[in-house]
Amino acid sequence: MPEIKKILLVRFSSFGDIILTFPLLKKLRRSYPESEIHFLTFKKYEEVLKLSPSVNKILLHDKSLSDIRMKIRNENYDVILDLQNNLKSVYTCFMNSKRVFTVRKENLKKFILVKFKINLFSEIKPVYRKYILCAGSVLGNEDHEYETDELIFSRGNLFEGEYTVISPSSRHFTKTYPAEKFIEFINNNPGLKFVLTGDKTDRDVEICRLIGDQCRNTVNMCAKLNISALANLLYYSEQVICNDSAVLHLAEALGKKVKAVFGSTVREFGFFPQLIKSEAMENKGLKCRPCTHIGRDSCPEKHFRCMDLKLNL
Repeated sequence: MPEIKKILLVRFSSFGDIILTFPLLKKLRRSYPESEIHFLTFKKYEEVLKLSPSVNKILLHDKSLSDIRMKIRNENYDVILDLQNNLKSVYTCFMNSKRVFTVRKENLKKFILVKFKINLFSEIKPVYRKYILCAGSVLGNEDHEYETDELIFSRGNLFEGEYTVISPSSRHFTKTYPAEKFIEFINNNPGLKFVLTGDKTDRDVEICRLIGDQCRNTVNMCAKLNISALANLLYYSEQVICNDSAVLHLAEALGKKVKAVFGSTVREFGFFPQLIKSEAMENKGLKCRPCTHIGRDSCPEKHFRCMDLKLNL
């Protein structure tokens, strides 16, 4: 293997997927302590990448693709890892290094599983591991294990005493545990303190408001935290309860115990918890799962039984 001085990782989106590159970043830094590691992403995810201690430089896709291609070409990368694998990323990386490696996403298998309920996955590969396998010849070893990292964020506990974080929302309806079930769970544990988190979208704000209004033992921090503060909140918590969302992956990157509720999505898609102490809650007996590999705005069967689950500590 020729000397590697500069490495570029390309992942434009989204929050959770970028967090799942952190184990790869840590392994690359350990293998190439003197090399420069750069990361190309969208502007909105710049703060997410600043959590990683392994990235030397963040390139932002805030201009035309031709401008981005020229910027990459001028950097003279020894290796480019395309962790996005779509038309935009392939075009961005093409001929910009002698060694360009692209992640395998197995989209056809996902499509067949969703549409025909035929499972062609002989092995379930977590997304973080797919990223590591993409860099296999660069890393040159068989270390595919999940790793946490010493992420960079503001230290010092924001809240006194013990608390559990609940992130009750998700981008899609079929990946969101019903608010009334969160309310029931919280009110069944009146001696515990729960901190609610979410982003600034109307969906997150409304769900957290509804829960906060009906549960006295909650603190509503929805839309009040930047990425660094969110990492802080998760890091000092006792545990994290969430849906299949980015909070799951950030909490585990920080080494936290996570209880994640999965509705319309399944383990084969690679986004399940990785830490032994974490837990995935799912209704495995439904023939209609998975109905999507991303998420839907409504239950296609009209019963939403995949979220007919009871939370417990």
